[in-house]
Amino acid sequence: MGPFMLAWLVGEGIIIYRSVKAQKAPPGPGQLLLSSGVFVMLGLLAESSKARPLAIAMAWGFDAAAFLNLFGIGAPHKAATAGSWPPDAAPDTVIFPDGK
Repeated sequence: MGPFMLAWLVGEGIIIYRSVKAQKAPPGPGQLLLSSGVFVMLGLLAESSKARPLAIAMAWGFDAAAFLNLFGIGAPHKAATAGSWPPDAAPDTVIFPDGK
């Protein structure tokens, strides 16, 4: 489980770095709990000797995606892709098929 534990620690480090860089504060417990939950599920998958390489590769894949997201290389940021929230109200000029 050495490479898997190392992947989990690197992932937690990336989350802590991102939070301190953006918010100037450590991450909230929910952020660390959610990421740890992903690694717990992968750890359960890694208990099978045939699936261990897959679980380790997925763990490092999550780390690589998080690392690329630090520099804007990965998926688009939410601010760039999200519209305004809450969305505008629906128009009240709806005409129903029965004319009422």
